[in-house]
Amino acid sequence: MTAQTSAAVALARDAFAVPAADGVLLGGGATANQVVVLTDGSGRRRWVLRGPRRDTRPGRLAFLHGFHHAARTRGLPVAAPRRTVDGQPWALDAQGQPWLLLEYLPGRPLDAVTTELAGQAAAHLAALHRLPDHLGLTTTVVEPDTAWDAWLTAPEETWRATTAAATGHHALLNAYRLHLDHLQQHATDLRQTTDLVWGHGDFHGHNLLHHIGRITGVIDLDGIGRRPRITDVACAVLMLARTGSGDYRLKRHLLSAVLTSYQRHATAPLTAAETRALWPAMVLSQLPDPAHLAALRRVGCGIGPALARPLAALRDLAAQRNRLTNLLAQGDPQ
Repeated sequence: MTAQTSAAVALARDAFAVPAADGVLLGGGATANQVVVLTDGSGRRRWVLRGPRRDTRPGRLAFLHGFHHAARTRGLPVAAPRRTVDGQPWALDAQGQPWLLLEYLPGRPLDAVTTELAGQAAAHLAALHRLPDHLGLTTTVVEPDTAWDAWLTAPEETWRATTAAATGHHALLNAYRLHLDHLQQHATDLRQTTDLVWGHGDFHGHNLLHHIGRITGVIDLDGIGRRPRITDVACAVLMLARTGSGDYRLKRHLLSAVLTSYQRHATAPLTAAETRALWPAMVLSQLPDPAHLAALRRVGCGIGPALARPLAALRDLAAQRNRLTNLLAQGDPQ
């Protein structure tokens, strides 16, 4: 074990009283958070120790702990949270950084998306959106550090914050200007969306687990907040129906699977205005998040990939706008 995983194992044993004996630090993806998968001596029991480094506000951490529990008790396949031996929702390490302990969910990330798994994923997304507005939480609801509509309601302020966080990468950042213009031109329906649900905020294959042909977990709830459901649906369509990693040409049968299953399981069908908002919501999902970039800098991660990767999606979305608009207007993406 590395010094970092050894410290995580010791923290889990001392603070949460779980018999952890080994740990593996998970990597990959552009995230400031740290995740360690712990195992006991037999290798049969597992837990996930999660270090939220992006947003460490105590109120936000307490809300996320409560939301995990509330969603789990209502049947969503999210990890059950554990409390410390002192009854606290998280523990602090020697550096004063918080860690939450979650039960382990079986499965592997959804890299190769099939029609069946895309439909199952959309059904779970609809179930998340069906959660009641008031979950009976004992903690105050604390929204994410960046508002879902920051690029819509305060574009220049958000641009300045992003520019400050992207020091040294202004050439990459400037490539977003064209796509920001596209958003402003086509986001009328998205701006006027007022009905909010519990939205995941980052619903894609690496935040979904599957095993033996079924979705076994929805993970990474750090972005949970009140937002229009079409923002989650847009992210799901873009990330689950794409051709592959780095190739965001949408496959028609997967697009159909996501939308058909979501419509079947949602409280109410998507409205015409929501359908028109789907493309701009996909664009919005790929714009830089200044708080995310700032968090990456704080923990010493490069921000270049976090700026470069979404540009491929935005370029493909721009090329597909007319086709997608026509497909959705027909009401049958098959």
